[in-house]
Amino acid sequence: MKHENEKRETPDTLEELRSKIDVVDTTLKEAFLARMDLVDRIAEVKRQSRGTVYQPGREKAMIERLTVDVEPRYQESYIRFLKEILAISKDYQGKRLSGENA
Repeated sequence: MKHENEKRETPDTLEELRSKIDVVDTTLKEAFLARMDLVDRIAEVKRQSRGTVYQPGREKAMIERLTVDVEPRYQESYIRFLKEILAISKDYQGKRLSGENA
């Protein structure tokens, strides 16, 4: 995957790079909150159907699907990132299924 700053001929300043990181962080926050809203809805469906939180096959397939086009230098870090998101989601669902307000 090519990134926008790889196309520039002059390097960004530290301030410019930090400003770009701030924009990405805001986007990540919005995506995380949207994902957690869906996780909450999934937890409700699982509660009603008595489903289980952990589905290793789905988790493995998701990681494989999302990492196939990630540059090798970022792949290990991205997999850790995905696993952390999955851990947060499973923890939240587990709390919801046990009756906690998460």
